[in-house]
Amino acid sequence: ALPLSQTCCTMEQIRSFSLEGIPISLYRSNSGMRVYHCRCGGPLVKGFFAVATEASDHDGLPHTLEHLVFLGSEVYPFKGVLDLLANRSLAQGTNAWTDTDHTAYTLTTAGSQGFLSLLPVFLDHILYPTITDEGFVTEVYHVNEKGDDAGVVYCEMQARENTGSSKCWRATVETLYPGTCSYRWETGGMMANLRDLTVEKVRAYHQHFYRPSNLALVVCGDIEAPELLHAIEAFEKERVAAHPASSPIQRPFSAPLPAFTESTTLDVPFADDEEATGHVFMAWRSVPLLDIKERLARHCLWTYLSDSAIAPLQEALVECDEPLCSDIDFHELEHKETSVIVIFF
Repeated sequence: ALPLSQTCCTMEQIRSFSLEGIPISLYRSNSGMRVYHCRCGGPLVKGFFAVATEASDHDGLPHTLEHLVFLGSEVYPFKGVLDLLANRSLAQGTNAWTDTDHTAYTLTTAGSQGFLSLLPVFLDHILYPTITDEGFVTEVYHVNEKGDDAGVVYCEMQARENTGSSKCWRATVETLYPGTCSYRWETGGMMANLRDLTVEKVRAYHQHFYRPSNLALVVCGDIEAPELLHAIEAFEKERVAAHPASSPIQRPFSAPLPAFTESTTLDVPFADDEEATGHVFMAWRSVPLLDIKERLARHCLWTYLSDSAIAPLQEALVECDEPLCSDIDFHELEHKETSVIVIFF
């Protein structure tokens, strides 16, 4: 690691390289936060705040935290403050998503000044949210005045948990990654688990995973590295230093994956308006994530076989006199040992 003497700050530059003429640098702060700076032209500055989040059950803790983060922080303890300040910083609000192995929060502003102004506010929401009892009840799960299950997170999962495609996907993933493998869990949460979830468990999960050393910040756009790094360092001196350092944790998803030892055929029943509706899922455990060349070759193969109306599988199964399905799609699960899932609708 090289000292960043040119920025007059204490961050270390871990690596620097150029990709198609665009300079990219990786820095590490005193707290362990990683900062990826991609200096490229254009009026927009985009930020991605990614936290490595690992689930051990169907409680949906990564997903519930994604929602609760936006309800206020220690310094800004009110719902809506983040989006209000984002609009004043020439940003179209904020957003987030939950994936199997991470939760990402996004911010896009017009120009670097608004981004640098909003950066410490967003970091405060991510690392030090309020997670109040009232916010949990409203946002995650409660029973309304009509006696119906309610809550933003609960209703979101209710809308898709029992659909045919969702039930088949869940059965496929649980078969590909057996045992207690973290890739098999529903990070959005299952309805039965969400009904029993407690705010104490959410707070404990946040304390474990949401720490600077488990956070990566990716910033792309016309923004100077020294300005970005100074803004992060100022936040760490004011906010991170005010909280006691957490004990080290095992890096998420560092445990070895259980082997997938034999082929399996499953029947997955689901309710639907028509008896003729069905899906066929075919899946394989594939190559390691870092085997980029082999993954790209397989992606090209499946694109050729299924992507357009003149693709061989489409011609044989869809675009024919007696079609056997209405569409074909494929997905690659980008885990440390990848999988390919081909779906016939």
